[in-house]
Amino acid sequence: MSSFLDMEISTSSKLMSPCFSEFNDIIKRKEITYGPCMLSVFSKTLGYVLIGTMTVSLIPQIVKILRKRSASGVSFFSILLTLEASSATVAYAIQKKFPVSAWGENLVLMHMNVVLICLLLRYNDKLKTSITFLTIYILFMLLLLWPTVPSQLVWCLYLLSMPAIAASRVIQMYKNHKTKDPGQLSATTAFLCIFQGFGRLTTSIVTTGDDVMIYTFAVVTLLNILLFLQVIYFRRKLKKNS
Repeated sequence: MSSFLDMEISTSSKLMSPCFSEFNDIIKRKEITYGPCMLSVFSKTLGYVLIGTMTVSLIPQIVKILRKRSASGVSFFSILLTLEASSATVAYAIQKKFPVSAWGENLVLMHMNVVLICLLLRYNDKLKTSITFLTIYILFMLLLLWPTVPSQLVWCLYLLSMPAIAASRVIQMYKNHKTKDPGQLSATTAFLCIFQGFGRLTTSIVTTGDDVMIYTFAVVTLLNILLFLQVIYFRRKLKKNS
């Protein structure tokens, strides 16, 4: 964790001198001007907010599965694709020494998705498979984070993470449509995913300007909205029929 903090401090120190002049100018003029430093502060603040919301976003989903002792309606392959995306993003960001505020929510998402997959396997009477998966995943991540791992491998996995996120939402929506029942899917989690999608879309536009990343987050945000509406629709329909 200290290495993550070092990245953030290093990045912040590079901006400190020019930012001091910009903020000093704002105080003297008594009006806000949106220069590079203001955008940097906005992006970092939003990044930490996203990390905070991600910390709580999947808790309702996990609690619901534990309370019902069932993982019905939750797509295993959807969670697996999301895990691939978050794991690859963490490995890529650490390798590139990006500031934590730019990717930290993926670290939370990675751990949460591991818990979700283990629960999905556990409540489908596959306890041994759950333990095997956890062991293999830990070894895989240790290998991926190893300093000598080829950067091309990490880049390829990161490149695959973008379509993987979109595919995970499509798979989950297809399963909901097929069963006409959202099962143990949490509407709260689905709603918070919309906020996170909008947040990352904003930070991508402000800080990276990368067209691929911007389009990807735009598509994912749209899919998150559709998934949330689908969960609400089927839940209300089931209540009416009951």
